Amino acid sequence: MTDNTFVISAGEDLGAGMKLSGSFTVENDTQRGAGFTRADQSVVLSTSAYTFALANTRSGGNQGAALVAPANLADDQWTSAVISRAAIDVASLTIPINSAFSASLKYVEGGSNQAVSAGATAAAVTYAGAPTAANKAALAAAIKADAISGDGANVPGSTTWTASATYAANGLKVVAQVNQSTYSDNAKAVAALTGVTNPRTLSTDLSAVYDLGVAKVGLGWDAARRGKQDGTDAAATMFGVSVPMGATTFGLNYGKRDTASFTQVAAQYDLSKRTNVNASFGSDTQSGTSGTNDQYRLSLNHSF
Repeated sequence: MTDNTFVISAGEDLGAGMKLSGSFTVENDTQRGAGFTRADQSVVLSTSAYTFALANTRSGGNQGAALVAPANLADDQWTSAVISRAAIDVASLTIPINSAFSASLKYVEGGSNQAVSAGATAAAVTYAGAPTAANKAALAAAIKADAISGDGANVPGSTTWTASATYAANGLKVVAQVNQSTYSDNAKAVAALTGVTNPRTLSTDLSAVYDLGVAKVGLGWDAARRGKQDGTDAAATMFGVSVPMGATTFGLNYGKRDTASFTQVAAQYDLSKRTNVNASFGSDTQSGTSGTNDQYRLSLNHSF
């Protein structure tokens, strides 16, 4: 069994328009022999005037919102060099302004509990025993390999404030975000080992999804990522489209950042409201010097 997600949730009506809810998620890794792992958790207090939430989740929600095609792949957009996600802790306050607009403020702590790879641990032990230039370079390379997939939200010792505005009406949803990160001296010291001496602290991202009825179209934009060397990272652009034709939905997702890109083509046939057959093809290029990774997947999916 692969790609399984189990969600346990509960809600309580507190009266006077207040509701408290919580959820706990367990996921299965797609690697052969891998077990289940703790995933998203949240506690949410909602009223007519605001929604307050505490969550342990993953970053990148807005960046990936434009990818509306029903792609189902083991190596997806999150394993590409275009966008990524990482474990974060979030406290958020969302206030509805009117029936179409809402504003949100989030406090985010990076996943400083991210496990260090065996390679980085071994390199650190070697460097501690023999602090030579060669061993320092090897340690820097191992740390960089750990951090290279980060999106700026998961640097140990980082905190981020995110302000966002959402418009949702008449089939259109637009979310714009501004993210400001602060890095501790320890995080800066670790980054310096990989050549990042002036990490970017500000980023913006935007997603727009329009449901036309006959098709759904998504557009996304993500500025140069926080935590990268200032002036070295490129912005990402993303596009998605899905077209329903009776019980079948066809779709295409595409994303690009500098020389990295991914393309996903998918077709999904709904056997019922809870069961579908999905055929997906994906192709991604990590950089201008890397090869192209192609993959296919045919899956039968059921929601209990």
